[in-house]
Amino acid sequence: MGGRQVMNRKESFLEQFLLDGPPRKEGSSLAVILRTDRHAEGWNGIPHGGFAMGVFVELALRAMGESSSSFPDPWAAEFRLGGASLRRGDRADVNVDVSESGAEGAITVPSADAPYMTAILRRGGTDKESQTAFRSLLPSSVPDLDREVIPLPSYGRCFVCGSEREIPGLERRFFLLHASPGKTVFARAGFDDGDGRSFHRFQENGIIHPVTILALLDETLGWGGFMLSGQGGVTVRIRFSFLRRIRAGEKLIFLARGDRVRGTSPSRMFFWASGGAAAVLPDGRLEPVVTASGQFMVIQELTEQMKTTLLPREWTERAFRLAGPGK
Repeated sequence: MGGRQVMNRKESFLEQFLLDGPPRKEGSSLAVILRTDRHAEGWNGIPHGGFAMGVFVELALRAMGESSSSFPDPWAAEFRLGGASLRRGDRADVNVDVSESGAEGAITVPSADAPYMTAILRRGGTDKESQTAFRSLLPSSVPDLDREVIPLPSYGRCFVCGSEREIPGLERRFFLLHASPGKTVFARAGFDDGDGRSFHRFQENGIIHPVTILALLDETLGWGGFMLSGQGGVTVRIRFSFLRRIRAGEKLIFLARGDRVRGTSPSRMFFWASGGAAAVLPDGRLEPVVTASGQFMVIQELTEQMKTTLLPREWTERAFRLAGPGK
């Protein structure tokens, strides 16, 4: 076997969903083939970046002899994308090595020179600046879906927001908050009976797996940047700070807004966004549990695809009317 060992054990739903077979131990590292099939779809035949982030975290925790339900809080993760492109069905390999502070690794495509993603997971490492920024976004109470929000469109087969998938997904809806500073985007989980079959299904020993938070916040930040720039973008760099473990069944709200835009031409434009997730406590107070900030590169082709692919069409048209600088 040349030092390569396959790690066999009975797998849960979550492990079967995330991993394309058991990880391989290669010296001091772990490796697995990244799923790029329908499980991972994020956009029109393209795997969701947040899904890949979740696979990296799962492999990193295993490499450290931990799991999402045992790893001590707080911890942080940072991801960089923008090298190799990846489409549904492509081969990609995830490799993770344990480091002094946690774990690091990359997702590579055999035919590409640059990696699809590089990633670092660190013990501790909370971002005080990110926490302060997120607290400024928190409303005084959970937004009312009937009075305080404008629904945003979705892509039917998306791992995060798709409602037409034949396989499990998070099935989240996104909203724009009325009269919010900086066009705040909002999502929630744990409020509806069906959440036990979607969002809260992705848990281990009663603890929500990070893939749900990574993917959902990646998309929430993307929407926040869209509302500021009026353009669709792909993640270039994103950082998360997990302040504590999230229990299955907890009520959560997710918030994000665009922070700034660089460039005036869509062909050379970037935007930055920040946000996070807060747990709704029994007395109604909001407790920050995850913060996030990211940089996105505008893709003109993606913006045009959004106009024709997101549904319902009238919600898409309204979102584009509301998005952009000065609106």
